[in-house]
Amino acid sequence: MAASAGEAAGMSAQAAPASMAADLRLRHIDALRAIAALLVLWRHVADAFVTLGPGVSGRWISELGADLDFGRIGVVTFFLISGYVIPFSIHPERPAPIGSFLIKRFWRIFPAYWLSVPLGAFATWWLWGRAFGTREFLVNLSLLQDLFGVPGALGLYWTLLVEWMFYLLCVILLLVGSFAKPRHWLLLALVLVLAWFAEMFYHWVTGAAGIGSVVAFQLLNLSLMLLGALARSHWIEAGDDPLVRKGVIALLLWHLLVLPAGTSVVIGVENNATIPYALGVALFVVGISVVRIRLRLTDWLGRVSYSLYLFHPVVFMIMLWGLLRLPADSIWRNQHLGVYLFANALLAAGVATLVHHWVERPGIELGRRLARGWVRWWGRDDVAVAMAARGQGT
Repeated sequence: MAASAGEAAGMSAQAAPASMAADLRLRHIDALRAIAALLVLWRHVADAFVTLGPGVSGRWISELGADLDFGRIGVVTFFLISGYVIPFSIHPERPAPIGSFLIKRFWRIFPAYWLSVPLGAFATWWLWGRAFGTREFLVNLSLLQDLFGVPGALGLYWTLLVEWMFYLLCVILLLVGSFAKPRHWLLLALVLVLAWFAEMFYHWVTGAAGIGSVVAFQLLNLSLMLLGALARSHWIEAGDDPLVRKGVIALLLWHLLVLPAGTSVVIGVENNATIPYALGVALFVVGISVVRIRLRLTDWLGRVSYSLYLFHPVVFMIMLWGLLRLPADSIWRNQHLGVYLFANALLAAGVATLVHHWVERPGIELGRRLARGWVRWWGRDDVAVAMAARGQGT
């Protein structure tokens, strides 16, 4: 979802090196994507298959995933990766940068998503005899189900809406002239994380809600995406603004140490969301700066990580449904939890590979063609003016 990048999000696109313009993949970022997707899969599969019955062994796998909240760690890592990567695909110096960016992102996200809606509705609703009607189905196709109070075909769709919020935030920063100003990115990241903190503090003191915890956490997630972009430009790649560099380090320390330590003193460690958030940030920091994994296995899993993330619930819910229809003493219902986890990971990776090849890649290529067409259409008036000018000069 570039081996080197000059200035990061909010930096001048003219300074971006050719390697970034070529849209090369960062192999260690693919590794992080793979790990994040597998952490989410771990949490979901372990929570589901531990319910097969008392004969399931290896329950520590479920307890570990729940205690550390592997799913949240994976999602936080995904958000930071989006910040690390997405803004670099916007090139303000080129014609029609906003339109081409949004077209490419649309066709990157939606084809696989559209496929997941009927499969998700089948695996998590219809197969179990649960109602999921035409209205719910159609609203899900728009990805706006959370805004309309409609249940998702799959519960993880909310993260895709956050992704699109970040895309639109990048567009707004470009429109208001702040895309090339990293200090504006830093200030916005600070404002968003402080808004989240203020809501949590207000709720802790009064027991009432201000903007609400759901909205507050979305602001926190957007702040992390901005931080991911700034970490690339002014920490990993040592941008030329020392104030931004210090701000990035301060924000990282806030998430890694100050916030989890402070909240643990006040509310304890149980159900403390700041701890998995800190672990997600730690995983990201280690993956981009200390242990840069570059393996063929993680290259592959990173490439298919979006489909792995989307379709693993389809795989494990169908498998779970089938197993629950076997006798309670069946050997298939009394395996080690690690067996179910490995089997689901293997099957989900296979499904993800097929979806990536037959759905994601054609969608990406279509998006690129449409974006090129949009740029040509956008520049047609400039071409006409230039041709007229040449005609007048002869």
